[in-house]
Amino acid sequence: SLDNNTYRSAIKNVFGQDLLPDFDLENTRFLLSFGADFLSTWVSPTRWGLGYGDFRQGTGRERGVFYQVDPRFSMTAANADKWLPIRPGWEGHLALSLAYVIINEELHSSRADVAALTAGRGAAALEAFRPEALADRIFLAENLRGGEAVEEIRNLAREFAGRTPSLAIGGGSAAAHSNGLFNLEAIYALNYLVGSVGIKGGIRFNPDSPLEAV
Repeated sequence: SLDNNTYRSAIKNVFGQDLLPDFDLENTRFLLSFGADFLSTWVSPTRWGLGYGDFRQGTGRERGVFYQVDPRFSMTAANADKWLPIRPGWEGHLALSLAYVIINEELHSSRADVAALTAGRGAAALEAFRPEALADRIFLAENLRGGEAVEEIRNLAREFAGRTPSLAIGGGSAAAHSNGLFNLEAIYALNYLVGSVGIKGGIRFNPDSPLEAV
């Protein structure tokens, strides 16, 4: 669960990048993390800690909102505005359920990105992931069942899409399953739907080496 091979593969498959990206925490307004214990052990806690400090109380900006989707109450979850205890291995299902709401309610930033993610079929391609079909199986909390769970997913999708620039990241426990690659690919694809790829406050890509063959 501490290895980054699945994370690296997901970044390459979703964004076509061989290098790990940087997350512009300093300038995002809504941070949604799936299993990434970035304030404790994940990838670069020092880098994320500095960015998180500005995200929460930087000069001249509103305080960022942070939700942690995680089966356990990690140190990162303890710092979140909201902890959503998810059933282990269901992170990708939640991400695609959010995508369904964003597309179905036309909260997305670009029709081209929707077409690329769904082979041109829109929300119909994600019908199996609609909140009503999955909500009762996604969360661990007993109070998140039925209509409450459905509304939790829908409200999360609306806030994620409405409070831009927003940022979805995933790793750690979300990757530590036989379906870990599916989970991370679904999570990082959310950033396309809200226009957070390659922009300030979103996912930023590191440049290639200036030296050939290095």
